[in-house]
Amino acid sequence: TLIERCLDVLPQAVHLLNVQYRMHRAIMHFSNEYFYGGALQAHETVGDRRLLSLDAGGETLTVFEPVVFVDTAGAGFEEKLNESVKGNQTRAVSRYNPEEALLLREHLLQLLEKFPEGRNPSIGLLSPYREQVNYLEDMVREDPVLAPLLLPGGGLNINTIDGFQGQERDVIYISLVRSNARHDIGFLSDYRRMNVAMTRARMLLVVVGDSATIGQNRFYQAFLDYCAEHGRYQT
Repeated sequence: TLIERCLDVLPQAVHLLNVQYRMHRAIMHFSNEYFYGGALQAHETVGDRRLLSLDAGGETLTVFEPVVFVDTAGAGFEEKLNESVKGNQTRAVSRYNPEEALLLREHLLQLLEKFPEGRNPSIGLLSPYREQVNYLEDMVREDPVLAPLLLPGGGLNINTIDGFQGQERDVIYISLVRSNARHDIGFLSDYRRMNVAMTRARMLLVVVGDSATIGQNRFYQAFLDYCAEHGRYQT
């Protein structure tokens, strides 16, 4: 990029903004070690700020782990390819994973059950694949509990990772989609894009994916190990 070329020419002009004011340090830590050599620090106002469920009187009902990986390996949630036909040509449009989307919805519904009415956190549902975003949008609109959250002020946003850049939410779900016997992860191998997605969450990051597919990749295996050691790893 233009910025990267400028950094090569003028390295003395580079200053890392090493204090972040967005996320819990457990959400920050994986990206911090993998991409920034441990140089980032979480400001004291956010470093230990966890997602809490409070009752009407302000008493704590639930304290949530900041980082969660939900593993679909062995469940048979195979990715699907949306294709379009033009003339005699068939071309792939985008990938989606309906069973993974349903699992994400159930996880989200269980999370929302822990919050009194009107006290929901702000939530983002992200995926690198546009077709999965379309599927999630249709599914949420058909759900009587979730559909109102899509209205202005409802606190729920569904978008691609690229489309969500520059935004943040209390809770971020990421649907990775890829699940195949070839261990093919496609453009999930764009780690900088995934770094952007993982660091959108303020207090809770939930990643849903197939460890048997993504675990052959060094970056994702490191993330799986991180979740097992420092977060919550659900099968």
